[in-house]
Amino acid sequence: IFTKLKIGENLSMILKFCGFKSEEDIQKVKNLNVDAVGFIHFPESKRHISINQLKFLSKLVPDYINRVVVLVNPTLELVKQILRETHINVVQLHGNESIQFIEAIRNLNSTIKIIKALPADNDLNRNIEKYEKAVDLFIIDTPSQNYGGTGDSFDWNILNNIRESRFLIAGGLDKNNIKELKHLNLGQCGYDIASGIETNGVKDLEKMTKMIEIIKGDER
Repeated sequence: IFTKLKIGENLSMILKFCGFKSEEDIQKVKNLNVDAVGFIHFPESKRHISINQLKFLSKLVPDYINRVVVLVNPTLELVKQILRETHINVVQLHGNESIQFIEAIRNLNSTIKIIKALPADNDLNRNIEKYEKAVDLFIIDTPSQNYGGTGDSFDWNILNNIRESRFLIAGGLDKNNIKELKHLNLGQCGYDIASGIETNGVKDLEKMTKMIEIIKGDER
């Protein structure tokens, strides 16, 4: 899903569902038409899971779905441990990681894909320029002291100036504003959704299926 697209090439939107915490929720998503499933290893997140949970849950996800770990300013040792002990194949970074650190992750395993999450703030263009050549994909999220996970959306007009970059939109997405986003033609290549597919903090099969229908046009 992270292959560089040629300009004008029309492929299906990338869809990442994030914040999985239980075997029950993995069972709901494993047969759905999603491109990636995300797990959060960040103690300050309400969707945080331990390394042991990450080992167990990531192995339940079929190989044709990407398994993403969400980290905030991790140590290289932690990344090594996750890549060694779990079924993760994508690392998503939400902190102030340096280019050198990202290159060090690449050197651990050349097949690992790297996503950089960036807040939709006044530094967005500068940060995209900084990380563009080092990562495979960006996620643009609502600014927050806790590095995302707010359940709130942001002013999408800020995205009008980054059309040359590959990015997913995140931040408080639900079936209503996804429909609105589809008509704005902001240049995104997909969406990253957590709260919009939950009911009372649990992944909701009906909401996930509806989101897939809206974004990909099917219910496989």
